[in-house]
Formats: sequence, C-alpha cells, structure tokens
Amino acid sequence: KLSIGADVLQQSICSIKIRRAPTARHDNIDFKPIVTKISKLKSLSVVVGDKAYDSEDNHILVREKLNGFSIIPTRYEQVPIWKTHGRYRKEMKRGYNKILYNQRNKDETIVSVIKRLFGEHITSKLIRMQNRELTFRCITYNLHRMLNLIIIKWILLSQ
Repeated sequence: KLSIGADVLQQSICSIKIRRAPTARHDNIDFKPIVTKISKLKSLSVVVGDKAYDSEDNHILVREKLNGFSIIPTRYEQVPIWKTHGRYRKEMKRGYNKILYNQRNKDETIVSVIKRLFGEHITSKLIRMQNRELTFRCITYNLHRMLNLIIIKWILLSQ
C-alpha cells in the first residue's frame, strides 16, 4: 500500500508511506506521518484529503499544530450535523470550498502517471525489495516531473 503526500502546485511527491495493507485496514493511520513529514520540509497552507482520512484528530493536527487549513469531507453524508462529533468535522458538514478540494485530483493524476510510466505491478518478491522498488518509482517520477518543468521553462524562455 503506497500513500503519498504531494505538492499539487508542482505536482511532485513530498512524502511517501509504504506498508503491507490487508484489505480491512484503513488509510487514516497513514495521515499523521505523511503530513508531519511534509510540514518539516515546507509550510502547509491547505491540506486536502479524501473521505478515508476523515477524523477530528487529523483536522486538529493540521489546523492547530501545523497551522494549516484542512479540507477533508465527512464520510457519512446522511448523518445530521448535530450527531456529528468534532468542531472541524461539523464545519466540513456545513460546506467547504469545492475548488480547493478538487485539487486532490492532481494527487490521483500523480499515481496514474507513475502507473503509466513504470507499470502497475511490482516485480520484486521480497518485502524489502518491494518497498525499495516503490520508493525508486516515486523518486524517478519526481526526476521525470522536474526535467519536464525545466524543459518547458527553457522552451518558453528561448522564445
């Protein structure tokens, strides 16, 4: 299971978390390590997550401890606001900026590009080598992305 934290403006991967994931486990346990690692690299302005990361603890981490703004929709839309626990989760129930939330699509684009460029299957047998293979794919994606940005900038400047 690969969870990534990305800078959506540059479309580059800032942090990854790899773990063996039984199908019953949830993604929420990956949120804190990814976000705290990214906050050490650069300051967070907006953190966008899908419904799998819906937790009041995640909102508190981003908003109060890391001084960012979190947009994570609540999982159960049919539950009324008064039954929802947590100040920030109730705020998400009342509404959030859909334009900012749609930036999460760039995160899905990064995963799609990695699968398209490097394949969707891991060829390694050992767990340690599988982790390294995923890590090297992410590093190679970042190199690919930065090279594309440099080439585009060079072409624009030469005109």
